[in-house]
Amino acid sequence: MYIFLFLLSGSSLFSQNDDLRKEIDKIITHDTEIDFQKTPGFTIAVIDEDSTFFLEYGSALLEENKALKKSTSFQIGSCSKLFTASLIEILVSKDLISYTDKVNSFLPINEQNPRMEDLTIEDLIMHRSGFPKRPHFFGKKEQIPNDPYAFYTQEDLIDFYSEYVPGTLENYRYAHTNYALIEYVLEQNFNRSYSSLLQEYIFNPLEMDQSFVDDSELNSLRMTQGYDRANRAVSPWRFQSFSGSEGVKSSALDLSNFLKAHMGSSYTTLDNILPNTSLALGETDYNDRIKIGRAWHIIDQGKKFNIVMHTGRTSGNSCFMAFIKETKTGIVVLSNSAYGTQDLGMLILRMVNHNWKRKA
Repeated sequence: MYIFLFLLSGSSLFSQNDDLRKEIDKIITHDTEIDFQKTPGFTIAVIDEDSTFFLEYGSALLEENKALKKSTSFQIGSCSKLFTASLIEILVSKDLISYTDKVNSFLPINEQNPRMEDLTIEDLIMHRSGFPKRPHFFGKKEQIPNDPYAFYTQEDLIDFYSEYVPGTLENYRYAHTNYALIEYVLEQNFNRSYSSLLQEYIFNPLEMDQSFVDDSELNSLRMTQGYDRANRAVSPWRFQSFSGSEGVKSSALDLSNFLKAHMGSSYTTLDNILPNTSLALGETDYNDRIKIGRAWHIIDQGKKFNIVMHTGRTSGNSCFMAFIKETKTGIVVLSNSAYGTQDLGMLILRMVNHNWKRKA
């Protein structure tokens, strides 16, 4: 049995700290079935208007008590798509790229697909391409089950794209392939790495010092140990492609800054740009209640507000990010296990808005 390691920082309002701690403890105890033998530890960021609270539960290691920190980096899996969509929005605001640009226009003739001549950047962002979740025959390059992208190259991706025969167009079909292709298009257009583009346009302005893309020995040392569903320690995923879909690593501290920019409250120039990505555009919807923004999923709560959210998962980490613009509240939950923390993030967001913050 693990003893909770609980650290709180951010606001000087200690009474609020204590109240928040008690309420989240109740949620974990009574409303979830989080097993600390399966999910050794997790970090939480809670944004409540101008205050940000950081909480760390459990341990960084399965068999040893080692404290997690708000600056600990995790793989964020599919939440990486939020960074790619945000990067596109920034580049569009600077007239460096357009949502209506055709994908083929960025590629040499031998890499173009004449069957996809109408495919645009926005089609990829909004998951309107009709591509499969991963390219056909992806599994042939998957040599290590817990490291699926290590051997799938950008050449493999472009071979798939150039030969792809589209079927019936769909209004929405979620696909990692879309964002992998955006990453490739960006690198071709700007003649620089996806990682360097994120660094210049997002990480640096938002002071996201624990966020990165590139695999390196130094970056690996900055990351928490992850555990798969068999409780085995697993290495971080490696990427030759698909970083734009699932390859970003970040911390609770950094992701709270990222959320604030999307809520328009980071006090940077990105406050005037990034909120556009969470607009429900109406052209692409998952169903009557879940709308699709630019990467974000938007849960319609009726006349009160919308919950803007995304999740991500790798073989050894999980990520939950959500916010409500109208109440200026947001949640980040990062765990060091593929099991994650179930619905903890959504329960905390609901509590902050209905039970704790506004109960007085």
